[in-house]
Amino acid sequence: MDKNKLFGILNDWNYWDKQVPEYFPRNEYQEKINSYLPTGEVIVLKGIRRSGKSTLLINHIRHLTNTGVDIKETLFVNFEDPRFDGNLNSELLEQIFEVFKEFVNNKTKPHIFLDEVQHVTQWEKWVLTGYELKRAHFYVTGSSSKLLSREFGTALSGRFLAIDVFPLSFAEYLLFKAQPNPDKISLITQKFVYKIAFNEYLKTGGFPKTCSLEEGLRRQEIIMYYETIILKDIVARYNLKNYDSVKKIALYLLSNIGKPFNLNKVRISLALSYDLADKYFEYLKDTFLLFEVFQYDHSLNRQFANRRKVYCIDNGILTNTSFRISEDYGRYLENLIFIELLRKGHDIYFHQGKKECDFVIKEGVKIRQAIQVCRTLQDEETKKRELEGLIEALETYGLNEGIILTEDEEYDVVLKGRRIIVKPVWKWLLENVCTSH
Repeated sequence: MDKNKLFGILNDWNYWDKQVPEYFPRNEYQEKINSYLPTGEVIVLKGIRRSGKSTLLINHIRHLTNTGVDIKETLFVNFEDPRFDGNLNSELLEQIFEVFKEFVNNKTKPHIFLDEVQHVTQWEKWVLTGYELKRAHFYVTGSSSKLLSREFGTALSGRFLAIDVFPLSFAEYLLFKAQPNPDKISLITQKFVYKIAFNEYLKTGGFPKTCSLEEGLRRQEIIMYYETIILKDIVARYNLKNYDSVKKIALYLLSNIGKPFNLNKVRISLALSYDLADKYFEYLKDTFLLFEVFQYDHSLNRQFANRRKVYCIDNGILTNTSFRISEDYGRYLENLIFIELLRKGHDIYFHQGKKECDFVIKEGVKIRQAIQVCRTLQDEETKKRELEGLIEALETYGLNEGIILTEDEEYDVVLKGRRIIVKPVWKWLLENVCTSH
C-alpha cells in the first residue's frame, strides 16, 4: 500500500494532532491494564464485538498521556477499516510500523494498539518478533475466543496477559446511567430505585452504546450487532455458503437458553449433519455470543457425553432475537446470573441427579457453591422443586449452605441441617460493589 495513503488512514484513527476523547470509565478493566503495563508483556483484550474493547484502549491512551507519555508515542490501528483493501497480513503490520516511524516518531519505544487483530494473518509472528526485540509496548484486541492461537500462546507462554471484556455489569450500568453504586443504607432505603433500574437492565442488556438509546433505536442497533456477528465473524471469516443454517442454529440455541440440550437433536430438528451443526456451534462460541455449560461429573468422559446447556453473552440479544421477556422471565434471570459468574472468573457447571440445580461452582478440585434461580417461590410446587434440587446438590457435594436467587424475595431458611439463603438477583449483583458509607 502507498505509504502516504497508509499514513492518511493512521492519522484518521490517531490523536497526534487532536484531543483524545474521554469515554465512560470502566475502572476494573482500566486498573487491570494499568497494573499489567509495568510487566512489559503483551496485553490482550478479548470479548464480543461492541463490548467496549476499543474504548478501553482509547481510555488507556488518555491515561498514558495524562501520566507523561507523548501522544506521538502511541499508535492505534483499527483493522476493520475497509481502506486496508483486504491486505491484512504481517507485511502490512511492518509497513504500518515503518510509516509510523517515518511520519510520527522514530525516537522512542511506542505503545502500539492493534484493534480487532484477528483479521490479520500471522499477526502473532509479527507481535512476537516485536516483543522479543523490544520494539514497542503491545496491546491487541479481538472478537474471537481463539485469538491466541496454539502457536502464539505457546511461544508467548508467560509473556502475555489476557483480559476478558464483557458488556456492562449491573453495577457499571448504574454508573453509566449516572446513578451511583449503593452503600448499605441506600440498598435498603432506595431499593425501588435499584429494582426499576435492574428491570431495565434485564431487558436492555449491557452493550455500552445501546444503553443510552431509546427502545426502537436500541433494538435496531442490537440486531445489527447480531447480524454482523453472524455475517462477518462467522460466514465471511470461514467462507461459508449457508448463511441461513448458521442463523437457524443460533436462533434455536438462543431460544433454548438454560435448557439441557443434545446437539444431535438440534441437528435433526434443523436438518443438518452432525459435523456441520457441531462446527456452527463452535463458530458461535468463538464469537463470544454463546457459552457452553456442562453437567458436573467426576469423570471427564461422562461429563462431555452428558447433556449441556447454553447461555448468551447479553440479555439485550435475547430480548431482540428470540423469545420475549414476558414469556420466560426466569430464564432471563438465569442467563444474567451465568454471565455474572463468568465475569467473576468462576468455573461453572450445572447439577443433574434425580433433581436439578442450575449452577454449581468448582474451585480447585471440589464444588464449593450451589445456586438455584427462579422468578418466585410463592407457588408451592415451584418452591418444592427448587428447594429439592438445591438440597440434593448440597448433599451431593457436602455443602452446608446454598443460594436461591429470585426476582424480589429475601429470607433464610434451614432445611435438613443446611442453610438456604433466598435473595433478590439485583441485590446479589450489587453486594460486591456496595460501599460502607
